Amino acid sequence: MKNNACYIVLLIFLGFFSCDVNSEKNADKTGKKTIETSKDTISPKVNSHESEPKKNSDLTSKLKEKVARLATLAHKYQLKNLEVVSPKKSMLLGSLQRVLQLKGNLKAIDIAIFKNKLHKIHKAFLKGTKPMQTNGNTYPRVTVEEYIFKTPESAEMTYEMLLNSKSESSVWMYVSKAPYELFVEENRLYFVSSGGFYMMDMYKDIVEKLKD
Repeated sequence: MKNNACYIVLLIFLGFFSCDVNSEKNADKTGKKTIETSKDTISPKVNSHESEPKKNSDLTSKLKEKVARLATLAHKYQLKNLEVVSPKKSMLLGSLQRVLQLKGNLKAIDIAIFKNKLHKIHKAFLKGTKPMQTNGNTYPRVTVEEYIFKTPESAEMTYEMLLNSKSESSVWMYVSKAPYELFVEENRLYFVSSGGFYMMDMYKDIVEKLKD
């Protein structure tokens, strides 16, 4: 009788031990599966700048709006002509291309950089309605060219190249012998050429009026 009781106790003990081992194995399997599943569900981080679409540059002309402001200056400039021109017929780029053909190279100026991503060229010619002197017959005049690039970076790169070349190259004497100015706004490069040295004290005011 005593042996039977011991035998029953031993069976009960072995039963509990078996349950604990199975529980640990199941726990290991479950835990491993959970970790592997969690790895599968982790999504890579997305750079917000990469996911955002790049904004397109505004390719519309602002030249007509700008030159209209010159009517408020002392000599009341009037728009005589506004047109889209080819690089060949433009004052700035066209002159540089002609010098390149003549000399074979342009020191410090790369025409390929200028023409890279160039979208369109607009050209305006204006003439003052008031003469330089009372009862005189000399009227101030100005030509403004607007070079629209597909990106602001291209406009800025071209502007910096042209600006730096002014101290390194004599090519500018072929572009304009009259006082002139370059400035850049967003993806637009502007070339402003006055009518002659008689406008030396005036052309800066014209440029400032054109700027936004």
